[in-house]
Amino acid sequence: MTLGTHTLSQLLDDLAAKQPTPGGGAVAGVLLALSTALGNMVLAYSCKKSLEEHHALHADCMRFLLASKDEAIELGDADAAAYEKVSVLWKLPEDDETRIEQWDSALSDAIQIPLQTMELSQRILITLKTLHDKTNTMLSSDLAIAAILAEASSRAAYWNVRINTSQMTDDTQKTTLNERAETILNSCKEIAEFVESSCSV
Repeated sequence: MTLGTHTLSQLLDDLAAKQPTPGGGAVAGVLLALSTALGNMVLAYSCKKSLEEHHALHADCMRFLLASKDEAIELGDADAAAYEKVSVLWKLPEDDETRIEQWDSALSDAIQIPLQTMELSQRILITLKTLHDKTNTMLSSDLAIAAILAEASSRAAYWNVRINTSQMTDDTQKTTLNERAETILNSCKEIAEFVESSCSV
């Protein structure tokens, strides 16, 4: 069963169960999908004459957020699939040749998914930032919450990056991946703070 076919109740039950997936990666994807949906609600309520000059921007943002919703769910599912490969190796003895040969490669592949989630979070936050002063002010709280959710997704994905890099044996690759994740995380935090501040009433 994929995230897209889960009911909310099923997802909560599966997350609570003693099983490796769905886990934090799925949560990051769902948070991001919620952010895009809320952002599109803001845009739907901004189709009014007083904001007519921004309608072209609104249409572009709506298309992007709709596509991002699907991408976020796909990333949530992909995270679980990537983790399964690591889990198979994890069960092998530490001195097993297959585990030794494939370990860093499998971890690197697993890390790419939360990194992509973080990058999508960043793009969504940039999109939300462009809507500053260009949407229905009665929906300012929803715009702020959309930004909070996108940042939360980036933070959740960041922890998935870090837990995987901590298991890597290649220190150079570990440092490179951690620094990349931290750069994106800091950017997401900064943009989210701007959107929240701009939505203050």
